[in-house]
Amino acid sequence: MKKLLLSLFTMSTLGLMAQVEGTWMLTPKAGSFGVGPSKGDYSWWSVPEAEITGARACQFDDEFVFNADGSFQNVMGEETYVEGWQGSDGCGAPVAPHDGKTAATWSYDETAGTITISGKGAYIGLPKPYNGGELSNPADAPDNITYEVTMTDANNMVVEIKVSDAGAYWKYELTRKMDPIDPTGYWQLAPKAYAMAVGPQKGDYSWWGNPAEEVAGARACQFDDYFVFMEDGTFKNILGDETFIEGWQGSDGCGTPVAPHDGSTDGMWSVDAATGTLKIVGKGNYVGIPKVINGAEIKAPAEAADSITYMVSIMEDTMIVEIQISAEGAHWKFELNRVAEPTMSNKAINKGSLNVYPNPVNNTLFVNTNTAVNKLTIRDLSGKAVYNQVNPNTEKGLDVSFLNTGAYFISIETANGIENAKFIKQ
Repeated sequence: MKKLLLSLFTMSTLGLMAQVEGTWMLTPKAGSFGVGPSKGDYSWWSVPEAEITGARACQFDDEFVFNADGSFQNVMGEETYVEGWQGSDGCGAPVAPHDGKTAATWSYDETAGTITISGKGAYIGLPKPYNGGELSNPADAPDNITYEVTMTDANNMVVEIKVSDAGAYWKYELTRKMDPIDPTGYWQLAPKAYAMAVGPQKGDYSWWGNPAEEVAGARACQFDDYFVFMEDGTFKNILGDETFIEGWQGSDGCGTPVAPHDGSTDGMWSVDAATGTLKIVGKGNYVGIPKVINGAEIKAPAEAADSITYMVSIMEDTMIVEIQISAEGAHWKFELNRVAEPTMSNKAINKGSLNVYPNPVNNTLFVNTNTAVNKLTIRDLSGKAVYNQVNPNTEKGLDVSFLNTGAYFISIETANGIENAKFIKQ
């Protein structure tokens, strides 16, 4: 029993530590840090919105780095916000020992719900508050500071610290710094065992994974499929004459792609760096394997989703795509490698003839294609149609002045099929 409790304690501790690991920044909103008479009451002072991109811009780009090896870093660059007790008020060169140059560590106490930063001058939020007071001299910096911490979700946490026995609490809201997500290019499943796998939860893909021998064997027709993310925001599955067909599509093994998962329709892609997600819009378009959609595994081609949102991370030429398929858990994972654009191949891409201009556009958007347009649709990045027109007169241009500022996808249907492009409304 003791061993079980210890195991559960360790798993819980490691779980929170894993959530904290990474780079964090002050959340760029009014009131993201402030001070007040008690925990939960920060009414004495809080940062005003005007200072986020103004007087304290040099502070809102500071980074608080919790490394997996237990080390901690304050990364401030050449400037941060310097207060009067440090010599001035305003943006200026970081002042020792609060300049990020001293080695520091971090640790988490599961029972207390606290994070301790050890290392003279290392801190979270502001350098001034510490356990029991506020600094008036840089030389008085403590060797460690303990903060109360609450994870509000995977990418946001609240850090609080009591600075007086009579009350007085500081609060900091932090947001995880997300790496840029740019999937532009050509991708294929990584040619290795467990490049695609499923399991009971994120990180545990023990139920099934493709065996190594199937990469060049039974699933060779699948491992040469392309997932193409074009710079204009369009997406395409290039499957060629054969791909791997499953039972719900009519057979098991290499065979002719089955509509709508046959790559015949261009889709659209967009990313949300704040949530670390990749969205594919367009019935039958997918990453990994076609049966996996948000919340389910489909059992018939007709059940194809209009859009699928994946969790995604990209490191150089490797992309990890994950998706949850049931409320109780059940996750799929796909590992893809960036590859060169195909040239002499039966899986070469037809890039189409659709061109839209000017791009960005203010009021009138012109659509240039070499085929008559039967239907035209404009969608926002969520995939919602905001404009539809049958047999449009594209020669006169489209009035898009009613659209809000942002990115949009335009889709046209012609006798040759469907083509998409992306444009920016100013």
